This record gives sequence, structure tokens and C-alpha cells, in this order.
Amino acid sequence: MKRTDLADSFVTAVTDFDINTASLGEIRALQELVYERKVVAVKNQALTREGYQQFAACFGELEQFKLKSYHDPAYPNILVINNRNGAGAVGARKLGNMWHSDSSYLAEPLPLTMLHARQLPETGGDTLFVDMQSVYDDLPRELYERVRNRQAVHDVRWTYKVKEDDVGESIQEIFSRLEQHFPASTHPTVAVHPRTGRESLYVNPGYTTRISGYAQEQSRALLDELTAFALTPERIFHYRWEPNDLLIWDNRSVWHCATELPREAERVMYRIGVNDGEFFARDAGQEHVA
Repeated sequence: MKRTDLADSFVTAVTDFDINTASLGEIRALQELVYERKVVAVKNQALTREGYQQFAACFGELEQFKLKSYHDPAYPNILVINNRNGAGAVGARKLGNMWHSDSSYLAEPLPLTMLHARQLPETGGDTLFVDMQSVYDDLPRELYERVRNRQAVHDVRWTYKVKEDDVGESIQEIFSRLEQHFPASTHPTVAVHPRTGRESLYVNPGYTTRISGYAQEQSRALLDELTAFALTPERIFHYRWEPNDLLIWDNRSVWHCATELPREAERVMYRIGVNDGEFFARDAGQEHVA
């Protein structure tokens, strides 16, 4: 396995690695690299769906995408993202086009995401990442004091994308159904990684709606300030996909966002979510030196 770090604090490309023949020891080394570098691109992986699932299961328990049924009928643990999903084709046309951490709205968020490039357009359809451990480390003291030892509410309703099945329902009906099946969850504003002990800022623009202990307007202003601090251009890593790339990222440690893509572009991706154990190690409260 050969690694090439693509940015200072995160994102590493791996070559000379074949998922189909890798030993369990080699896969464990790759998993540790994911915890260290938060985003790992395993290059040039020609995968069958069976092989993909078997590889992912080495990291932990496979988890189905809970919000909608976009799965491959024969492989329910594989979520299909298909930009041209008309005429009965399986898959979600568009997911994740806002800054977020996958499934933070769930009571038990998704720890690891894997995404395999099956078909790519000539241009576009990239993925952006931000290292939220680095963001937390760099928080000015004043921002740190306002966010430390707090809880935040995460709610899927405000970024939910209406599907064909929802036609005929009012917005109130859709929201009521979502609230019943996916009630808002509360998590610490700082995630402590159970494997590395590193701390990350754990709020995101896509799903976080409020920080505890503040009036609604104060909370909104604080979330906006944290987002602006995180999304400075020098913090954003722009990943440009290549055929058969497999990206693995740790949702405890990064935000990501899909870029826009024309409706006619052909892009097919296979996503698997993996639960590798507990998401949060403990509540944070350590001193911050920035």
C-alpha cells in the first residue's frame, strides 16, 4: 500500500492496493489510515457489488440509508446515486448538495461512509471536504467558549428533498411524517473520536438547527459564525473523482458537500454506510489553547 497525502491535515490517496485480494491485516491498516487522515481515496478499484459489501463488512456492520429507499434491490446495503434516475432506474438523482455530516440527524449517527465511482461525467460531480478536527483546533478562544460543553439539535426536515412518492402530500404532512420516523436528535457540539481521542466540532449547516443554552436568534447567529469560520476557501478540499475511485471518510471528523451537476450528466455512485462502533467517545470539555 502506497499513500500520498493530498493536504496537510487530511485526505490521503492510496495506490498499490487491491480490495479484492487484500488480507484482513492490510484492510485493518487501511482502516487505521482512515481514522488518522479522515478521508482516504483508494484508487483504481474494480469492484463487484458482492466484493464491495464483503470489503465494507471488514470495517464494521453495514447500515442501510434510512431516509429513503434508493437501494439496489438485490443489494439492500448499497445505496445507488444515479444522476439520470428516470424511467424507473434505481437510485437517488441528487444527495448531499449541502455541507453536512452523514446522518447526524439520527440518534446514532453513521460513523463511516464509503462511495465508489461506477460511472463519471467528463466534468463536474465532485465532492468537497472540510477537516472539522482542524476547525476545532483553530477556533478562536471566544468562539470556543461559546460552543464548549453544549448540546446541539440536528433535524433532517429542513433539507429533505421531496420525492415522487411525496406528491399529493402537503408540506405539513411531509414534515409530520418525517418527525414521526426521524425525530430530531441532540448531540454534543464537540465529538471526541473513540479511536484517536481527537476532538472535532460537531455541528453542520445541513442538519444542525440549534445550540442549547441560547435563544433561537443567538443560536442561529452562532451557527452562522461557526459555518463561516469553517468554510474559508483555504479549508475546503476539492476532490475530483477518477474512474473506480473508492472514497472512505469518517463522519466524526469531516463535513462534505456534493457539487452541482447538470441533469443530463451521467454519474452513478455506490454508497455503503458502516457502523464501526460507538460514534462519540465521551463529552468534551478539555481546555482549548487557541
